[in-house]
Amino acid sequence: MLTSTWLDPIPGLWREEAAHRYWLGDHLFPVSITGVLAHGLSSTAKRAIEAKRPVWEPRGTTVHSALEHYSQARFLVGRSPEQALLAIEQLPGHHRYRDWILPLLQLLLWDEVQVIASERLSCCLTRNLAGGFDGAYASPALSDRWGHEVRVLYDLKTLSAHGRPYSTAAQLGGYMVLEAAQGNHYDLGQTLWSKPGEAAPSTFYSREQCLAAWAAAWSRYCLARRPF
Repeated sequence: MLTSTWLDPIPGLWREEAAHRYWLGDHLFPVSITGVLAHGLSSTAKRAIEAKRPVWEPRGTTVHSALEHYSQARFLVGRSPEQALLAIEQLPGHHRYRDWILPLLQLLLWDEVQVIASERLSCCLTRNLAGGFDGAYASPALSDRWGHEVRVLYDLKTLSAHGRPYSTAAQLGGYMVLEAAQGNHYDLGQTLWSKPGEAAPSTFYSREQCLAAWAAAWSRYCLARRPF
């Protein structure tokens, strides 16, 4: 039996989109989950990512927006899957990235779960840290198997036709830490991979895997940027 409903936004928390900065009222968080993870990248890796920004940024923005609108229409507003899909047709840039969007929104996963968050902003004042994750759902099948409600925090990644999946455990763990500060618990982490013509959910990461990967990244960041 699922008891979760759509999570309410955190009052006063907002994101300055152009600068990718997070604020709680007039408090500016000095770093985000993405910023912490970027600290561990080499200069070569950072240059490679920036060089391809004109390709991945508009694609990622459009596909993420499609998933957000679909999730809200279907699971928050209560529209049918068909109605939610039709609503996506009106989004700017939809047709250019249709090959990424349609397989993602037609995953059988959405018939098997109850989405409780989409493009959710979260924060932890103790760590002075904030971020936004792509979504979360409660799973009836896993809940029946485990004997309690199981929540999964997920992240969406878009890839080129030849792109390869990679571990997102640290990123998922970071969001789990933020949400724990807000009283929200997640049992598992998952990545949704979207490529032209195909989409697939990853196997699950355990909560322990996610938190351990995040702890390693956070420790490296704090040693360099918060040594006291």
